[in-house]
Amino acid sequence: MKITYYVAMSTDNFIARDDGDVSWLDEQGIDMNETGYDEFIASVDALVMGRATYDFVYQYGSWPYGDLKTWVCTSSELNVLEGAQINVARDIETVMREAKERDCKHMWLVGGGALASAFYEQCLLTDLDISVMPCVLDAGIPLFARQTLSDLPMARKEVLKNTGFERWKIELLHE
Repeated sequence: MKITYYVAMSTDNFIARDDGDVSWLDEQGIDMNETGYDEFIASVDALVMGRATYDFVYQYGSWPYGDLKTWVCTSSELNVLEGAQINVARDIETVMREAKERDCKHMWLVGGGALASAFYEQCLLTDLDISVMPCVLDAGIPLFARQTLSDLPMARKEVLKNTGFERWKIELLHE
């Protein structure tokens, strides 16, 4: 199964402020059509996210991912937003087993950095699709909790120059 970590980050490798706030993305004035989101979301058939990411989406108030099968990695109860197809999983093994049982082909790892590190460490993360925004946050939630981007062996890296930002499409190499 292809698992892609599709995310935006600052030039200093943060995906959100310490409290999970991503309003800095709105300040960039980026044309969403240039991020490849519509093409990307059309290519996935499932999502996986950590509890903090789910709570952020929950606070937003409505489910933005349609009827995509979604796994939330958490060990506690959660309230499910109307319209969301949520599966709760305590661990990555459960996510992978259930996704394979449902014949999922391409999963989006929505966030965050700790979950991305865990998927990488189990050699499950296959691709990165990163919109690199021209700003510095100085602190916050890093792209990966336990690795840096330069630590990851890459099979291929394509850099797309867009208006005001770069998009990095990376295929990871697992040794």
